Amino acid sequence: MLTRRNLAFARLVLSAKPTQVRRLSTSTWKNPSPSEFTVSETTGFLPRHDPLPMLPSYFESLEELLHEMPISKGDGTYGLLHSGRFGERIERELPHYDVGFIFDSRILSALYRDYTFLASAYLLEPCDIQFRLARNYGLARRMLPANIAEPLETIAARLNARPYLEHSMSFTFYNYRRKDASQPLTPDNIEPIRRFSGCDAEHSYIVGHVAAARRTGSMVSAALEILSSVRTGNRSAFDRAMRQYTSAMAQVNDILSQTLKNTSEYASFRTFLNGCSQPMFSNGVLYESTSPLGSSQQPRHYLGVAQSSNPIASLGTHLFQLSNLSPRGTLPCASAKDGVDSLRPENYQSFLAHISAESRALGVQTFALGSPASSVEYMAALDQVLAYRYRQWANLRDSIPLQSSGKSAVFRDYFDVQTRHVRDVAELVSRTHANTDTELLTPEHRAHAESMVHRAEMVRRSLNRIITDPETAPLAMSMIAY
Repeated sequence: MLTRRNLAFARLVLSAKPTQVRRLSTSTWKNPSPSEFTVSETTGFLPRHDPLPMLPSYFESLEELLHEMPISKGDGTYGLLHSGRFGERIERELPHYDVGFIFDSRILSALYRDYTFLASAYLLEPCDIQFRLARNYGLARRMLPANIAEPLETIAARLNARPYLEHSMSFTFYNYRRKDASQPLTPDNIEPIRRFSGCDAEHSYIVGHVAAARRTGSMVSAALEILSSVRTGNRSAFDRAMRQYTSAMAQVNDILSQTLKNTSEYASFRTFLNGCSQPMFSNGVLYESTSPLGSSQQPRHYLGVAQSSNPIASLGTHLFQLSNLSPRGTLPCASAKDGVDSLRPENYQSFLAHISAESRALGVQTFALGSPASSVEYMAALDQVLAYRYRQWANLRDSIPLQSSGKSAVFRDYFDVQTRHVRDVAELVSRTHANTDTELLTPEHRAHAESMVHRAEMVRRSLNRIITDPETAPLAMSMIAY
């Protein structure tokens, strides 16, 4: 029998049309999977369709639990996570849904988002309560029950994804709806579909990353053109493509600077972004199975959203050979195969691996330093990468718990690594400037290069002080003037 909700859902699916995607400007790489998450010069890293905001009525109980889940529900009332009653409701009320008959990629993607939200909320609920009480995490639940684990395993396998919360497929890029479907993805036209805490900072984090990702189509186009121009030795095309990349990255940074507010509130939802490889899981997570031939009962140790990053950061790292330039080898995503990129959607992994291999083979950085003007364009791109990474670092500093328990050393070590990442990028800007014959630059280019190296040196000196004394106050973003 067709209910009003079923009809609405059917109209939503049938009326949705994928964004008209421009073919990538290179014959050497294609999206290997026809999933919602393709990489294109039009949508960049965003999905081909807007996410489905609701599930079919078959999943009514699941939808209801997700609605009741957040700490603050946004209507002035508290949800199940606030009182610590979410886990018991999952165990008592969530049906063990059969998802074996579902093959539609949009429905699978929506179910993946929703089941990974359920999994993180269930496993980390005790940690959130402990953190609100004593500012330390305590221990998470050890077993993911079969009514979450088995459907999630099936869905993840069909999407070639991990059965755990992921940055793009779960928390950000498949977690938005447009308030007005006819209008573009601007911050004031985006709202999250699912939330953990319901606080303003969580809202702005999701909205900011989605709105910023709207600019990634231009970054993808520029990255492919940069590789093509190096391959053919076309320096004027290289400089134009570098300016396009830098302009798009500057727009990303501008959107994030406007939307990522109240970072001190990040702790209210960051708990749920931790992976089951973190200290609150003493030995990973078991995925319960009702079948004797089902999943292995070996513990799982997945990284979480809090231990990964937006693919925007990875694209810059691979394209500009940042890991090769760093003498300490501490920059993230040094390997597209076994770094955090291995956690991303299949097409992201393939694209980033292609960019990494081509950039290394062609020598993008060497080509950039072959001309003073190109060197300044390369510095300008690094300047924007530094702004992006510094903002990530500053948000992490505001949100990470500096616990007094013995396990706090793990978190402090992680933060120290991130600090060194950003310091290394700042040093790359300075080294690029030192290798540039500035006498051959126009006065405008020379002034631009000097302003960029000045900012980089401010960041480098500030972070060196923090490495020596972690209690040192960092530079404010406004002082760096990005």
